[in-house]
Amino acid sequence: MTATYPGHRDARPRGGVWRRPEPAPSTVRPSACAPRPAMLLLLLPLLLLLALLGARRAAALGAPAPLKRWALSCLLLCHAWRQRAAGGVPAEPRRPRPLRPDRHAIDSVYFTGFAETNKTFVIARLAKRPDGVCEMWLFLRVDGIGEFEHPQHPNMMVNDESEEIWSGGGLTIEYLEPQMIWKINFDGLLRKGPYRQQWSKEEGELVPVKFSFHWENFTEVFNFNVDSHPGTFAHAFAQEPWTAEFFHKVKKCDFRRCDLLILPMSTQSFLSSRQREHFRHEEWGQSVGEIEIENHEKTKVLLKGVRSHSYGIRNWSEIYRYVMILAHFEDGTAAHLTVINLPATTTNLAVGYVFFPDGKKAGIEWSNASLAEMADDGVIKDEYVVSLMAGGKYFDVSATLDKQACPLVYNGLTGSGVFHECIADFHLNGITQGWGLVEFYYRDETAQPVPNLQLGLKAKGPDLSS
Repeated sequence: MTATYPGHRDARPRGGVWRRPEPAPSTVRPSACAPRPAMLLLLLPLLLLLALLGARRAAALGAPAPLKRWALSCLLLCHAWRQRAAGGVPAEPRRPRPLRPDRHAIDSVYFTGFAETNKTFVIARLAKRPDGVCEMWLFLRVDGIGEFEHPQHPNMMVNDESEEIWSGGGLTIEYLEPQMIWKINFDGLLRKGPYRQQWSKEEGELVPVKFSFHWENFTEVFNFNVDSHPGTFAHAFAQEPWTAEFFHKVKKCDFRRCDLLILPMSTQSFLSSRQREHFRHEEWGQSVGEIEIENHEKTKVLLKGVRSHSYGIRNWSEIYRYVMILAHFEDGTAAHLTVINLPATTTNLAVGYVFFPDGKKAGIEWSNASLAEMADDGVIKDEYVVSLMAGGKYFDVSATLDKQACPLVYNGLTGSGVFHECIADFHLNGITQGWGLVEFYYRDETAQPVPNLQLGLKAKGPDLSS
């Protein structure tokens, strides 16, 4: 069965590649209500004083969560304004930059793509790590042909094969135009499904596969450092018991080794400039290209999904578990919600964003998503429903998981965690259809070395997950 797609020009979203419009100078006037820098500087000391007074009261034993949330929100907003006034964050680089001098340093690019007319999808990820290794994910399904995964899976470690681009295990990812256009290629053997749920000595049916995708964005970038809503962090922090032991734990935490890639700049601004050299950028777009599978005709595809680029320090031992929802809907809405347990600070932090059909974006302000109710016992259910608010609007998001397409990979060299990448059909507010995935991560305290790990001589094999 061969899928077809409309011509590239006609298939692109209305307006083509997203670019921020330039308003005509003669028609744009500053709002009379817009805060001016001088006014903000005058308000900062007052807000900071109010926040500190609130924080002192909130720290009292038994202080209610709303008071703690108010105090934290004021502090985080003050820090966010101060950071923006100081010059913001560095731009996303065009090529892989040198990793930070830390054994948990990372430079990761991740793409998803889903057909809206059939069951075809692709998930591709390469994350550079120190000592010449990469974390690699590659999952593919071609409607009418079958499911495929990299023969290294469920292991995910391969050799880093290039300093100029992201390359490993036959998969290459490279920039063609900064933040707008990428190229994703693969040429090698993939194992035909079903997807494995544990490691096996059996090699399985290996099939020669080639694909080449040209990816272009149709939204702007969401920068987790500056675009996240500070209220989500304040809400999560306020739910924790504010005791002397808790603050001692926070003070002793080495935040440089915590996963800062999802935290807003307002929280990162408490850290040193060296510790803040982290970013996570996401945008949505489409991949157009062809897939070649031995003994089958070429399949032309048009897939829509997310591009995520993370750089900094990611120490997986600091993460107990998380659930991430990524979905794109037929009306043009796109959403990301991550609920994560970082034991050093918060046990249920919900962060993410919504892109609206008109191109506007907003960080998630609130969500009822609870890790305790989302496969906390390790049993992943068929359906999940969460509610969230972003841009002042309320959304219900429901996901129906495809249990035939829920591949997994072990984390790092010790297998100290496991990722379940579950493909799902979505509905927004019970009406609008969507496509995407729900990702579950669990830390495994009793991990053993990953079997059959195949790395080249240049890979020293550091323990990346502890």
